[in-house]
Amino acid sequence: MQKFKRRISIIAGLVAITAIVAACASSAFGGDGKNRASSGNFLSTVSWDAEYDVVVIGFGGAGAASAVSAADAGAKVLVLEKAPEGEEGGNTRYAAQLVLIPKEKERAAAITYYKGLRGLYNNQSDDEINFIVDGSIENLPWFEKMGVDISKLAVFPLVEYPEIKGGNESIELRFIDGIIWQATFWKFLRKLVYDRQDNIDVWYKSPAVQLIQDKDSKTIHGVVAEHDGRRYNIRAKNGVVMALGGFENNDEMLENYAQLADARAKGARYNTGDGIKMAIDVGADLWHMSALSGPDLNFINPETGNGMHYLFTTTNTALYGGFGASNMILVGGNGKRFVDETELGRHGHNEVGGTYFSQLVPKNAYCVFDETARKTGTVYKVWSPGMEEEIAKGWIIKANSIQELAGKINIDPAALAAEITKYNGYCRSGRDPDFGVEAANLKPLETGPYYAFEVKATLTNTQGGAKRNVECEVLDVWGKPIPHLYSAGEFGSFFTDIYNGGGNLSECLFTGRTAGKNAATVKKDVPAGSVLNKSGVDFRLAPLKVTLGPNEYLGTGSGMGSDLVLKVRMDGSKIAAIEYISVHETPGLSTRAIVNIPQAIIKAQSTNVDIVTGATATSKAIIQAVSDALSKAK
Repeated sequence: MQKFKRRISIIAGLVAITAIVAACASSAFGGDGKNRASSGNFLSTVSWDAEYDVVVIGFGGAGAASAVSAADAGAKVLVLEKAPEGEEGGNTRYAAQLVLIPKEKERAAAITYYKGLRGLYNNQSDDEINFIVDGSIENLPWFEKMGVDISKLAVFPLVEYPEIKGGNESIELRFIDGIIWQATFWKFLRKLVYDRQDNIDVWYKSPAVQLIQDKDSKTIHGVVAEHDGRRYNIRAKNGVVMALGGFENNDEMLENYAQLADARAKGARYNTGDGIKMAIDVGADLWHMSALSGPDLNFINPETGNGMHYLFTTTNTALYGGFGASNMILVGGNGKRFVDETELGRHGHNEVGGTYFSQLVPKNAYCVFDETARKTGTVYKVWSPGMEEEIAKGWIIKANSIQELAGKINIDPAALAAEITKYNGYCRSGRDPDFGVEAANLKPLETGPYYAFEVKATLTNTQGGAKRNVECEVLDVWGKPIPHLYSAGEFGSFFTDIYNGGGNLSECLFTGRTAGKNAATVKKDVPAGSVLNKSGVDFRLAPLKVTLGPNEYLGTGSGMGSDLVLKVRMDGSKIAAIEYISVHETPGLSTRAIVNIPQAIIKAQSTNVDIVTGATATSKAIIQAVSDALSKAK
């Protein structure tokens, strides 16, 4: 795969970034965003600021697939992204990078499996299940068409619900370069978009705030986008694709639609449910609003406000920290345990009486552990050895006794002490009658000091949104398509409740391909010509301009988000300093790599240094960038 790099020009002087900005004229939608148009020629009532064939809202996996599909169908495409450059990608960026692709020869078994996943819900038709399965199967030839050597697409055999018929023989997950958790799939999609810069424009920090609709015909003619505090009317000649993710960062929506209070996202920080409001405004129906990937239990990263990572309450040390098998328990505000600490919830779903429900998370819940657990492991791979840094930061609370610890976390000391005494008795007997933890994982809390950190409900994503059909047309409350409006990805996902891991990334591709192609189709119910009567605004990124002094060299590496850019200053043949120019890695998850890798390189005078566990992608990007800079110093 050819590596994409942003244009970087080296000049003497200050960093300067310019953008073309045009005044937003008074119009039917500009300013207050309200429709004041009268009947008649609707297009002439709007003062348009830019014009494209297709506008895609959201630059995540579904948005990227939609934009590529539309561009390849001949459309000129605009992608509107709420996040700044480097923080785009939505949940696709943070996912494990596994794409579910059923075996084509086992299509019938896959249909059976997906009907089983539908369970008791009836708002997913057989036609929709056929579309899911066939679209997922078609992902494999699509990868090949996009230049991937499919013989090298690694296979990850994850059947999340093996007890449901059809899954074991039909389900496979594929991933690029045999690498998970390092945004390889997202970077592949991002490159496809940037490879089409002649036909796809991307505007960062430009959220869509309203759809422009002719209220008489119900046709969607464009989008109101906001940039630097001003609103602009963007015409979409043929269609708008809503691919802007869910609402896992919107507290009010989580309470209203999912009965979750004080929950947090684990991935994208900009999924605030904007699409829900825009869809309601144009008369769209909603569905699957309670369908969640989650919640599971996590510490909240103080630097981002999101969950720290993925589920830590498991014995799996390869994918997670395996901390659930340590000398620890999880307790609620009453001091009592509420879950099997070693259970790997199936995307936040636990089995109750033969049916899977979203994990219940009590208020004021804590992970409590002892000194033995601290010395023998860490909760998250990105945390420091022995969690010493996290204790020093106050992320983890420390006390000399259980009673003292209980007081610090606002739990009744007698209740917590009694629960730990009871649990330690289970450990001695090798039997947990409360939650059935296996004997090998029953480890007592009896060695002080003692520690605790708060855990909250965290979500991989929400999957509710505007209802769509198998053409990825958005439907109104009467089941009719809203003209020229489409959706893709987890915004209005086809999944009703539980789903198999990798299914949402798979859905990003096949719904994105469908929505993009259909949105690009030239529509006969609108004028084909331009209605733009002025120069259109353009908020594409300007080239990054960097000042280099004597013996300074610029280097670029491929990070989790976008390119990581730094400069290296040499003192003769010695690496004297490393300075970041542009870095968009996730705070907390990548902080140790960002701080420690340059120090290690300077100390060793070599890029042959150890990566930071849990921040592999960032570590590799820094090493790659330094190596790139050093190659220019020779």
